[in-house]
Amino acid sequence: NGGYILNAELVGKLGLSERYIGSPLGLLISGGVMSSAPLFNKPALLVYKDGSIDIQRVSCKEGLCLAWKKHQITYDRTAYNHSGKGSDPSYFDLLYQGESIEGKGRAIIRLSGNVVKEILYTAKSEQVAIVPVGLTLALDPADVPEGLKPGEVVDLMVPGLEEVKHAVEAGPLLLEEGKSTIDMELEGWKSRSSIRTQAARLDYMDMRGPKIAVGINKRNELAVLTINGRIRESVGATHQDMAGILQKYGMDRAMGFDPGGSSTLVVGGTTLNISPYNSKYEDDTYALPPEPRAVSNAIIGFIEQ
Repeated sequence: NGGYILNAELVGKLGLSERYIGSPLGLLISGGVMSSAPLFNKPALLVYKDGSIDIQRVSCKEGLCLAWKKHQITYDRTAYNHSGKGSDPSYFDLLYQGESIEGKGRAIIRLSGNVVKEILYTAKSEQVAIVPVGLTLALDPADVPEGLKPGEVVDLMVPGLEEVKHAVEAGPLLLEEGKSTIDMELEGWKSRSSIRTQAARLDYMDMRGPKIAVGINKRNELAVLTINGRIRESVGATHQDMAGILQKYGMDRAMGFDPGGSSTLVVGGTTLNISPYNSKYEDDTYALPPEPRAVSNAIIGFIEQ
């Protein structure tokens, strides 16, 4: 399993419209197309156009650019998570701690990934709730491109990610320069939006369970680690356990991916780990074999001969 996706259960708990189901909760780039900007300060696996790979924390605090047809909206870093008390253009990711922003007569655009979900035109004294999904943009109504409406797909660009061909944000960051560097506060796991949209409360450092992680050594070679959990033979691992194992095997940088029942490692058509999940669990809690769980996105690697 790759990055985090908002499922139907959480959409219901958050009181959001069904159109938010499937919203990405972090950076996604495929084939050079950014379908979601970074939303926290969590790590991403980055594959560059020259074929090199990296793992680093990503955010959109340095600026943001949106393009739609011939129109372009550009924010510099001073507009990032601006308090909203003024009428200047602002953009907000999921590290913003407030529950709302002041409308001040601005237009509010809510994005899920690169899809426009809502466009609101506010009164000067109006408070607009921050939705814990995607980016929220505030701008002068005159700067909203004519014809832009919910459902439209925009082009996204974040400074520093121009040369990235593929990327997925997940986390936490486990290793940096060969040393354990887990910092849930810095990455935003304990922020209001992350807590509301992460059902498994992944910020618990001592929570054991099935986990999956990727490491890169100094030769730019990639390794994948999967630990079984929630089964009779294994209670699973913690984030710190994962960091220690990858460190032992010479990894320089490493990060975790979506853990739990969706952790699945397949090599050459063979599933190497044991999933604790079965879709018919309620029919027979004792005899059913495990099966890989359906996921919204996955990381797939190929070896070219």
